[in-house]
Amino acid sequence: MSETAQQVAAAKAVPPGDGPSGLAGAGIAANTVPGRTTGGSSTRTGIIAIIVLLALFAVPFVANTYVVFVVSLTLVYAVSTLGFNLLVGWSGQIGLAHAALFAVGAYGSAIGVEYGIPFLLTIPLAGIVAAVLALVIGFPAIRLRGFFLAIATLALGMAIVELLTMARPLTGGGGGMSVNVWSLPGITTAASTYFVVLAVAAIMFFLMRRALLGRFGRTLQAVRDLGQLTGSLGVSALRYRLVAFALSGFIAAVAGTLYGQLQTFIFPAMFQMNLLVPMLVMVFVGGAGSMWGPVVGAAFAIVLIEFFQDLGDQQAIAYGLVLMLAISVLPGGLTSLARRVGDSRFMARLRRREVAE
Repeated sequence: MSETAQQVAAAKAVPPGDGPSGLAGAGIAANTVPGRTTGGSSTRTGIIAIIVLLALFAVPFVANTYVVFVVSLTLVYAVSTLGFNLLVGWSGQIGLAHAALFAVGAYGSAIGVEYGIPFLLTIPLAGIVAAVLALVIGFPAIRLRGFFLAIATLALGMAIVELLTMARPLTGGGGGMSVNVWSLPGITTAASTYFVVLAVAAIMFFLMRRALLGRFGRTLQAVRDLGQLTGSLGVSALRYRLVAFALSGFIAAVAGTLYGQLQTFIFPAMFQMNLLVPMLVMVFVGGAGSMWGPVVGAAFAIVLIEFFQDLGDQQAIAYGLVLMLAISVLPGGLTSLARRVGDSRFMARLRRREVAE
């Protein structure tokens, strides 16, 4: 068996829950592979997750409406970035139709509610529609790589947004449409929307963490790193790339349904380059291929949105400059900062001094 075949075999053979020992044998980059999940670290992660959820649950009771909206928007962007990160970071495909699929979720949910479908039911339905569209986009573009894949998917995404503009009877055209906001009985609309966003975000992150830290995530990384060479061991690179497209589209649309509830009014211009570029910033600034990157990137993007809101049409340029600066200074994103500090010469000298003492 060749060395490449041995690498893929090792990646496939590691059962879910096992970590760096198997992946190191497979030759997959350590900086994008989740660490070993031992009993102690799993317990700590669970405790931290519960504490964070409790803190987030308390937000509507201790904060004003504006803070509730900002935290809700951060969670929506984190869910959207989770899907984009799956495609870009974990499968290595620069697909740029994500903002359009995000729009499919927002419009699909709003239209579905107008036709009498309960809002909570429109969330998975819009996700399924977007997943099918993502497959339609991905299938012809899947054999392209790099710049060519980016341009092809960008063009198809722009076509989807243009179709939403042309479908005036359903979408209101360029003028947009109002969104019927769903609310839980007995609480304010803002708090109700927040709790729905929080619940959906928690579910999506839990499910994706289970998937990406298991065999699916490791095989997806092997396909990303080795490409068509995985076919020699029966792993279809084409199938896994299409699955990544579909899952990414599903998650984008789920986030889009929540985004429509937050904004209460949507129009096609909201989902063009002025949204796509910040989404790229969220992925790469947070850390492409990391589990916590979407949350860090979304929080960072909210700060940028507040900082750049007075720039008008120049916002996309400002976001692009931030993206280039972030990639050049921190290629692994903000989530890699702690590791880089730990590996720095200064920390190495401190460790040597402690040993000497």
